[in-house]
Amino acid sequence: MNFVNTYTYWLACGLLLLLTISCRKDAPAIEEPRPVFGEPVIRPKGQPVGNAVSTVIDATGGALWFHGAVRLEVPPGAVEQPTTFGIQPIANTLHDASPYPAFRLTPEGTRFKKPIKVSFFYEPQTDGAPQTRMVAFQNDKGVWCGVSTALDEAQHRLTVATTHFSDWVWFDLLSLRKERESIGAGGTVNLQLLQQVLGELVPANHIDSVSLGAMDDIGYWKEDVTVSNWKIVSGPGKLEPQANKYGKLGDAVYTAPAIINEATEVEIQVEVESKYGYISDPTAPNGRRKLGKLILLTKILLEPDHYFFLEVDGVRHDLSKGASGAVMGGQITVSSANEAGVAVTLGCFGIGSGTYPGGIKAGESFILVSIPTHGMRRSFHNVYVQCPEIHYSGVTEVGITDVAIEGTFSGTVYYSDQACGYSDSKSVKCTFKIKQH
Repeated sequence: MNFVNTYTYWLACGLLLLLTISCRKDAPAIEEPRPVFGEPVIRPKGQPVGNAVSTVIDATGGALWFHGAVRLEVPPGAVEQPTTFGIQPIANTLHDASPYPAFRLTPEGTRFKKPIKVSFFYEPQTDGAPQTRMVAFQNDKGVWCGVSTALDEAQHRLTVATTHFSDWVWFDLLSLRKERESIGAGGTVNLQLLQQVLGELVPANHIDSVSLGAMDDIGYWKEDVTVSNWKIVSGPGKLEPQANKYGKLGDAVYTAPAIINEATEVEIQVEVESKYGYISDPTAPNGRRKLGKLILLTKILLEPDHYFFLEVDGVRHDLSKGASGAVMGGQITVSSANEAGVAVTLGCFGIGSGTYPGGIKAGESFILVSIPTHGMRRSFHNVYVQCPEIHYSGVTEVGITDVAIEGTFSGTVYYSDQACGYSDSKSVKCTFKIKQH
């Protein structure tokens, strides 16, 4: 296939985003010219954002979990000697705006004798359309490369097979982005449909993985995608669709009502249809998970002047009624509880606005979450002891003004009834704005 025919074929296919391309370190040389759709983007390696987990697995095989988010399944014969496998959460450098971490899988630089199954689990409430999801790894040149990904919507799982480890992440090929999660009365939020642009395309006989470029406004391939039916599914306010730089209705502006009496979630949807787009998926018919017609959803929280919300493993609790906060004794403290017995106390060891990572020293933060379980209240903390080391989780962002204390805590909390380690853990996000009297 010559260059002209190859280029015409790919251009006609438009959003065939993941007829994947070679990004591998050991990929064969490609003799045919490559039609380029943008440039592969070189990104820095992500920095660790929490504690790693690890275990030793030998020739008989085994598995390793990271808090219900990532699972490694090592088959018998993948390694010959006892090997330490690890999962380290890191900053997501593929998409800086993503709220989800990437993961460093170790040992890096090892070629396994059999493919290892790596599964990523997403929350059912996650924004976006699962059909657009896939997994990518970062190669030794700093380029993220998408790979063939099996989607199991019932289990909320994305799975790949690999014989090498590096930094890995899941992402959406098409996404509905919002500039902020929440707003007050009369505020506005800009919404934008984005698509992942390929770094390059090559003839099909060299398919292995696809190098990724930058995110761009939807409509990069104008003939493939149509956008329609922007609407507010639930909640008050006004939504105004707008044309983007490609002439598609890929942007919108949401405006909140002038008065907000209580915290309210507004759900917004937009329809996107891709004629040709698909993702390489070994479990889909003919190995192609077609994009087709998609409904992308997102939520915006309308905030009153005073609120306190706690999310535990994706389940939200409204603790606004009993919330209180204070800055005294060299510490910022916010707390609340509801009639169901859910209670939170968050302390930042400092008196100013800023970022407080988990810990009990100056400039750090500690959270206690009490959750009723099987008729008993169990206390979870963002700390556990892995003898002899103490591990802390999470980050608190807090702002102090003359009228309010506001901020968020995001991290993992642990329940322990043993001297070393923990017996249960939960993903927690706490969002608050508390009036100061």
